[in-house]
Amino acid sequence: MYPLFESLCVQDGQLLNVPWHQDRFQKAYLHRYGQAPSFDLLEGLHIPPDFAQGKVKLRIRYNELESNFYFEHYRMQKIQRLRLVHTEALDYSYKYSEREPLEALFAQRGDCDDVLIVRKGMITDSSYANVVFFDGKNWWTPKEPLLRGTCRARLLAVGQIQQATLQPGDLKNFQGLKLINALRDMDQAMIPISALVY
Repeated sequence: MYPLFESLCVQDGQLLNVPWHQDRFQKAYLHRYGQAPSFDLLEGLHIPPDFAQGKVKLRIRYNELESNFYFEHYRMQKIQRLRLVHTEALDYSYKYSEREPLEALFAQRGDCDDVLIVRKGMITDSSYANVVFFDGKNWWTPKEPLLRGTCRARLLAVGQIQQATLQPGDLKNFQGLKLINALRDMDQAMIPISALVY
């Protein structure tokens, strides 16, 4: 049983943004087990030749004592419409393997491609990515996301995005949005704000 995991991007055989994943791994391990990790996140990693070209998703699942690696070729899912779904009590502050509460919200998407989760009246994330909104000049991300993603943390650190407390009523102030995670960076097309379904 591996209760936690990390998803990393491997581009042409090179691991991307490793320090951000190591930082989150250390925090998640400490939160779960009450001590510093007993092993390194990348300990024993070897990228197989079949996954040394193109964009690859590396999933590292781990528990208190060990980890394992799973590789798959990555193809970015095209998101055209998102449905706002509401929840009062959802905790996904670390990358838990147990995702049933998120999957239950995703199941409410209807004819949309994904959901935009509103927790206690505040915009948070989609089912698998942080979200950033464009107001015509700046990019904004919810101050209290479900998960403090590694791409989000990196973009905040370099000042490419900013944080704001966002409610559904604020969405009309934006032109569009992007979904970001370890494998979806800012170099993707913007989704128009009109693609949100209430």
